[in-house]
Amino acid sequence: MTQMVADDWGAEYRAARGTYETFSLRLQSLIVDLLKDAGIDFIQVEARAKDVDSFVEKIGRKGAKYQNPIQEMTDLVGLRIITYYLEDVVRVGEILRAQFVIDEANSVDKAAGFDPDRFGYTSVHYVLKLSPARGKLAEWRPFKGVCAEVQVRTALQHAWAAVNHKLDYKSTTEAPARLRRRLFRLSALFELADEQFSELRDERERISSEYEGEVREGYLDIPLNDASLLAYINDSETMRKFVARLRELGLLIADFDEKRLARDRSDLLNVLDLYDIETVAELDNYIKSVLLPDMEISPFSEYSTSVPDWVTAYLLMDKRASKETVIRIYTEAVWDKLSRAAKIWQQRTRQNASQKAGSPSRVPSTRPAGERAADRPATSTGP
Repeated sequence: MTQMVADDWGAEYRAARGTYETFSLRLQSLIVDLLKDAGIDFIQVEARAKDVDSFVEKIGRKGAKYQNPIQEMTDLVGLRIITYYLEDVVRVGEILRAQFVIDEANSVDKAAGFDPDRFGYTSVHYVLKLSPARGKLAEWRPFKGVCAEVQVRTALQHAWAAVNHKLDYKSTTEAPARLRRRLFRLSALFELADEQFSELRDERERISSEYEGEVREGYLDIPLNDASLLAYINDSETMRKFVARLRELGLLIADFDEKRLARDRSDLLNVLDLYDIETVAELDNYIKSVLLPDMEISPFSEYSTSVPDWVTAYLLMDKRASKETVIRIYTEAVWDKLSRAAKIWQQRTRQNASQKAGSPSRVPSTRPAGERAADRPATSTGP
């Protein structure tokens, strides 16, 4: 095929490229929805239509292969799905097979049966088309019969591919002898790291399940961390009473997403560590003996925030935390409200303590504020 013919094909593809670009974006949106619906966390889904120069260059390299390159090239539309875990690569493949028609002859797991003289840690590639049912829908009909190539890889597979592309060694015979061992070791480390991440996720889920069972059974002598704190918030009788008391007082509990809730738990863990509350049992005793009896005083009355954030606010108020500690979590305006509430809280708790015969008054902690509480900006829905 001459260069002029390749340029002619390039002009034809340039005229049609808008359709392929639209198809890539539609597929990207559809796949994102499918992954979210399946509960698969992913880093990103990239999409592109092949640019005209790459199309012409490929004809120049493989021109004899094509009678009609626009119809025969399978990668004019390309997507890349980057997942966190190896097992999610498999799950994504199952979704693609269920939702699209897969061209098995041109689809390949490039890591399967990897030759021992090749470096690398590569991804799974699928060539697919719309299913007959979807292709009949008006919004998809313009793309009926159009191929798309979808790469599915983990973050570490993606990192290896990016670096290996720069090295450009396809096999051991191409690499200098002194680099071969290091390349093999590095490739193996990437694979091992992916496997370890998956095992760590499984172990984390197992530990979380154990914490949930222990909390439900009332065994609270377990260390405080995100998993144990989450189990305590969700499953303990004391936290149910705490939440009920918040509602009795008309204090608002926000329905934040998991990212915000994780951040609020992190703030609470930092503050608990600051005041030497190290186990779930110690936190449970603190809430039962200190916070619940005196919750008529609220650090904030107009905010809507999460349950762990309410615990943080009450704890900071009870401890009369320094301004430095408070504004590392909230804002200076919140500090003003909280410090005023803390004075009333202390007066109330001293009065209540003096009315209880033989009950010693609590002395606020004098431990200096630390530097470990998590920074985060205030939001319009919470402190």
